[in-house]
Amino acid sequence: MIQNSKNCPPPPPSDCGCEDCNDKDNATQKSINTERQAICTILYDTEGHVVQQQTKFDGENEVFNEKKCMFLHTEENYRRYRNLEISVGTELLQTNDSIKTNVAALNKLNTDLNKVLTDITKQIKEAKSKFADLKYAACKLDDSITDKCNAAQWKALTGKTTENCTDGTKPPSACDNTESEIDNLICYTKGLGKDIDYIFQSSADVTGIQMFSNIDTLDPLQKTLSDKSNAFEKLISDTMKTRKSELDKLQSDLVDSVKSITQSAMNRNSIRSDFEGYYDTTTFLCCPKCDCVNNNPNSTDSANNTAKDDCNPRLQGCGSKICDICKEVQVTFCCDASDNPDKKCD
Repeated sequence: MIQNSKNCPPPPPSDCGCEDCNDKDNATQKSINTERQAICTILYDTEGHVVQQQTKFDGENEVFNEKKCMFLHTEENYRRYRNLEISVGTELLQTNDSIKTNVAALNKLNTDLNKVLTDITKQIKEAKSKFADLKYAACKLDDSITDKCNAAQWKALTGKTTENCTDGTKPPSACDNTESEIDNLICYTKGLGKDIDYIFQSSADVTGIQMFSNIDTLDPLQKTLSDKSNAFEKLISDTMKTRKSELDKLQSDLVDSVKSITQSAMNRNSIRSDFEGYYDTTTFLCCPKCDCVNNNPNSTDSANNTAKDDCNPRLQGCGSKICDICKEVQVTFCCDASDNPDKKCD
């Protein structure tokens, strides 16, 4: 009976659909028809209200779906920024703190290394000046070998003259290796002189490399990285807070929409219930058949075999049916009655 069309229902017919009632001309039925016509009008008005509430429910449902979709999209967007802030943002800030600590430690190590290398270079330079004296002493020793003035000493040490001649005189056994040792001493001294030059040059090169690759330049780079990282993290955090605020508002709107659609559904169902009640009432009042009414109250006296009017009540059966309804209601809604379903209706 409920029309799903959005168009208005047709007006109620004058006879309200009871043209086939056989008893429609008697006084009782006419009285019932009068009352029924009023209920029939209410029935058709209620049908319009049902259509109206159904349309409102459909509209509320569409609004709810739209708000739900917006809420889910905003929630997904918020989760992305939240997860990015938790993972990347936090990791980036923590990494910058670690880099800052490491750069400070490296700067200290670099300063200490520079001081050590400078001290080493200074000490090598001092050692190089001493090697110059050693080299000069080696040259004097080499010159003294060929000096005629030292021929006697040379012969005494090695048994040879400066012309490498020998007269058969042998030096003491302790001086057997004197010539080779003196030659080695002169030779080693020349080699050491070149080595100290290499050491000095290498020391200067290492110090220069260390100064050229000075990691003090990392400090401003670290500060720049830290500033940009903080700005990036702030952008993520601010966006996340904005999305959270929007999400809270959409959640509030979604809750209001749920309330509205729930209220609309309850109103629709309530009016549907009223409609069904009016419909059942008009159907019953079309040609009501009251089976509970005793239309033959007269009884027969079997002793005298005569009809006797005892004026028996006609509506006793209707009272019994109503009492049965009373019992069903008590069983349904009353705890005491449900424990004792045979309790008589007062």
